Amino acid sequence: MQNLKDEFLKEMGKEKEVNKIEQNIKNACYKITEQKISRLKNDENKKQRVVELIKNYIKILESEKIENIGTISSVIDGTMDALSKEKETGIYKKISMITKLKKEIDAEKEELKNTLQSIYTEIEKFSKNFNEKTSNYLEMAVKDTKLKEVLLLGILKETTEEAIITTIENRKNIQEVTEIIIQNIIFQTIEGDDFSKEKTLEAAKTILTVAINIADEYQAFAKDILKGTVKGIKTGIADAVNDFNTNLEFLPDEIRDQKEEKILFEGLNIIDLNSDFMDLIKNSSQQSKGISKQILEEILAELDNSMTKLMKITIDTKENILKKVEKLKESPKVNEFRKNLANKLSELQLDKKIKKIKKEDLENVAKESKKLGLRAWEIAKNTIDTALKSTRESINKNKKKNEDKE
Repeated sequence: MQNLKDEFLKEMGKEKEVNKIEQNIKNACYKITEQKISRLKNDENKKQRVVELIKNYIKILESEKIENIGTISSVIDGTMDALSKEKETGIYKKISMITKLKKEIDAEKEELKNTLQSIYTEIEKFSKNFNEKTSNYLEMAVKDTKLKEVLLLGILKETTEEAIITTIENRKNIQEVTEIIIQNIIFQTIEGDDFSKEKTLEAAKTILTVAINIADEYQAFAKDILKGTVKGIKTGIADAVNDFNTNLEFLPDEIRDQKEEKILFEGLNIIDLNSDFMDLIKNSSQQSKGISKQILEEILAELDNSMTKLMKITIDTKENILKKVEKLKESPKVNEFRKNLANKLSELQLDKKIKKIKKEDLENVAKESKKLGLRAWEIAKNTIDTALKSTRESINKNKKKNEDKE
């Protein structure tokens, strides 16, 4: 204690002015505390040491008869700052590592995007070497494959925009065609082995933003565009989650590799996907300044008052998770999962971080998006035409049967 007092008084100096005494006390506590806790590795030990130091610093103030609210506050501030500074240094170091890692990830994504684009270009070049029928099939196949990669290729926004505008220009079954377009695009974009809630919300937000902008511009079709878009997003996500649940169902009773672990842990995120989807529409409505605002509010009220397919499928995911966790064998990973599951079910809160999609080479993006948007519209139109044809044939058959009876 005497050594600490000598060190403290030396650092504090012999300043008489009140404000400077308080600042000197704060500086002394900071410096001494920083030295004392730097050698400790355990957080609990650091906490106990900080509490002990504050108590001893105040005793020193008493012995020197300079204790008051200001000096005691300086002791607490200086000591706590030393502890915080050490933690902040570690935090900033980790942030720096995350920033570096994100740059590396972005660079690798860009490299992959360029590789894919290059391969598609080469395929399109040699497609002319085949006969006309095969060449047409090949071009369609390439476009369909690209539709599955629109998020990775960075052209989801533009492709969706082109598809919806093509639908408006055609002026037939706008809501129905839009719904099928969006359902197909969102499902192709998010389903697969790398399905995740973050990726899903990223794609959904991009598509909904495009639809809002177009609806505000083409006001006569705004309701059809937005209803078709919201229904399409909801159904496409539900279809992707349904596929995910199938993977979850066939997950073995023991986690063997990272892929199986990812499926299990991603299931926790899906549990509250329906509420995240509702929040996305609500936030979009609040941010909208055009005709879309009121329409989205109406759509949100309809969704709030109904048991949507997406809500049901997320409830199914929760039940599947609970069933699966009962069967899982004991292991550190499984125990960790059970802990995360308990937290998830009690809190149902996750960070909602939506990444921005990077755009480059606008001329090529616009050209590519136009082709893929048109392809997305063609797929939707063919789906509806086939359904209408089937309905007409059924009606005609029934009509003919009735005529034969007569």
